[in-house]
Amino acid sequence: MANLYYNDRLIIAFTSVNQSDKQWTAGAEITWKRDGARQSHTIGGLTDRFKSSEDAERFVIHLAKSWIDANP
Repeated sequence: MANLYYNDRLIIAFTSVNQSDKQWTAGAEITWKRDGARQSHTIGGLTDRFKSSEDAERFVIHLAKSWIDANP
């Protein structure tokens, strides 16, 4: 699991392995405050699979950063 800040938003990236095929998938939660209220966006339900947890994490962090850039 990775936690990082990007453009004043917290990205919490997580991975999980499918035990039957040993492939990894990932998701992320993006949180921030706007006008004193907590906001969030979830990236999940991805069908992309990876051979390592690190590859899955890199992928979802890239997606999260792209979402942040598109939703300032």
